[in-house]
Amino acid sequence: MGKKAALLALLISACTPVNEQAWMEKEVNACVPTAIAFREGLRKYNVWSEVLLAYWNDGKPRGHALVAYLYPPSKNKLWTYDAWGSCRTYAYTNNPMQVAQNALKSRGNSSLITAAYYLQ
Repeated sequence: MGKKAALLALLISACTPVNEQAWMEKEVNACVPTAIAFREGLRKYNVWSEVLLAYWNDGKPRGHALVAYLYPPSKNKLWTYDAWGSCRTYAYTNNPMQVAQNALKSRGNSSLITAAYYLQ
């Protein structure tokens, strides 16, 4: 890795929020409580964030929870977070199906999302 790439990676990691409750990520099937804890941490700093529940079927019904958030607050940049970390996601926040599809695709899951909504 070149010096510029290493510096860029360091800057990106320093600029994105960190989950204070990251210990939950190691628990089995803890995506919902992990997402809720991360969302609440972001909301303390007035960052728009929602827990996104996504479902698909790849021969077996599956689901996952992520956090969709806009960061930095004044820049309208959508990110999604789960135990794998934060990924830039390109979708409109009012379209949870598209947010879920693009977020999971960026994580290597190309399954078609069958349902997605924000946890209320």
